[in-house]
Amino acid sequence: MIATGALLALSAWYPGHQQILLLLLPAVWSRARGRASALALWMGYYLAGGRDIPLVCMRFFSGYGELTRYEAFTLGLLFWSAQACVLATPWALLKPQSNASAASYAFCAASATVLVTVPPLGIIGWLSPAYVASALFPGWKAPGLILGLTAIACAASFWRCRFARQLTTLLLILSAVAQSLASLPVVPSRWVALDTRFGRFDQSSYAFIYARTQLVEAITQRAFTAGATVVVLPEEIVGLWRPALAYWWRKDLQALAAENRTLIIGLDLTVSGKPFRYTDSALIVGASHGRIDSRQPVPAALWRPGAAVSAIRGSLMQPYLTVDGKRVAFSMCYEDLLWWPHWRMLLQSPDVLISLSNGWFDSDLALAHIQRQSIAGIAHLSGTPMLRAVNR
Repeated sequence: MIATGALLALSAWYPGHQQILLLLLPAVWSRARGRASALALWMGYYLAGGRDIPLVCMRFFSGYGELTRYEAFTLGLLFWSAQACVLATPWALLKPQSNASAASYAFCAASATVLVTVPPLGIIGWLSPAYVASALFPGWKAPGLILGLTAIACAASFWRCRFARQLTTLLLILSAVAQSLASLPVVPSRWVALDTRFGRFDQSSYAFIYARTQLVEAITQRAFTAGATVVVLPEEIVGLWRPALAYWWRKDLQALAAENRTLIIGLDLTVSGKPFRYTDSALIVGASHGRIDSRQPVPAALWRPGAAVSAIRGSLMQPYLTVDGKRVAFSMCYEDLLWWPHWRMLLQSPDVLISLSNGWFDSDLALAHIQRQSIAGIAHLSGTPMLRAVNR
């Protein structure tokens, strides 16, 4: 069962890209002989899908000097095993008895999917089976997600009930209709997302900060000179927004406003001094203005409730922002892996989704590909064109 779960993880996610295979998970789960087998299936799935966590922890925490490489790797192993246990547990606890009704299997499969997708467990709700909705019903938003959950319920009860098989046939027909109606969303003209290869940002001295500022200003200016009207930069690309940064950027920002151009830049904004709290944010400057805060910074890495230094969570009720006349939805790094921060996209239709990420610690790992797959799936289900800026 562990091997089956791992194989399905590798087939649905990087290196595979067949998210429709996620339907096999509830199907196999329903055939498991007991809760131990059900737990093993999902443990295998989450361990294989999250296999980069130990290495990511080692690079991140040792890169900032918080832990030695050995300590960080050991912590990563604990996180890796803990996340698999936490996310697999609902599937084990909700596993019905073998003689239970088909309705029980359907209800428990749908319930387990919801539990691992929304908070509190959804705070680490990556690799959710709910992503099957993106593959089946592109562009159908909230109804597509509901139909995706229905498909999961049908997969869990397929061999136990003729009605489940009939409903599966109907869902396949609806999926074929959705696929035939789906169109490729088009990014607004002259909107550009800039990927960078700046690595980890050393903010220990103003010399380093000024050097990074010059690099960012240079690539931004080249993009605008080439004809862009809106330029998107990666998450935290200029680090903490300080008075010195505001001074260094002032002429560029004045020029952008005068030329009717807009820059979207990832940075951190101070909220309080002691304890130090900040927001992981995107700031819109130039011809358009606004700000969006990350609704879920990375747990343990950035979001550390009770610690001396921590990012804080932005409001889930933050509305779309208007940029160059377009309604824009945002996804900030870790949010790419989650469903619930994007609830508004499943009810309303933004003109574009902008994703900002800073993956200097995982750009060569499977996690970076899975992150892109995840946010692309959300954009696919909502029928929204996506622009994505990443620092490596």
